[in-house]
Amino acid sequence: MKLFSNRKINRLAFAVFATACAYALWQALLPGDDSVGLIPWDKAKHFIVFYVLTTLAVIALPASRFWRIGVVLLGFGVLIEVLQALPIIGRDASGGDILADACGIGAVFAPMVLATWQKRTTF
Repeated sequence: MKLFSNRKINRLAFAVFATACAYALWQALLPGDDSVGLIPWDKAKHFIVFYVLTTLAVIALPASRFWRIGVVLLGFGVLIEVLQALPIIGRDASGGDILADACGIGAVFAPMVLATWQKRTTF
């Protein structure tokens, strides 16, 4: 594939990442009650989903910059909320969900950024 020829990419991890994104979008757009399931708190679900998606993206795209992965995934979270706001979907959009998405993304990157910063500042 020409698309991936110039970039370092883990193809298997990218396939898992793309599948996880598609599943997350499908689940987000299904009508239903978010209070059911193993994790009843909607914000915790958002945090966990975006933590996992971010981890998969980092594995799939090891040469990508953290901020690019974070921006794309946060954009994905915003897209989900915009789609949920459509009357045809029948779901509620929430800024709190976007904040939970951002926290999940940040939870993956914070230790990486701190480790990099520590390496640069250690004598």
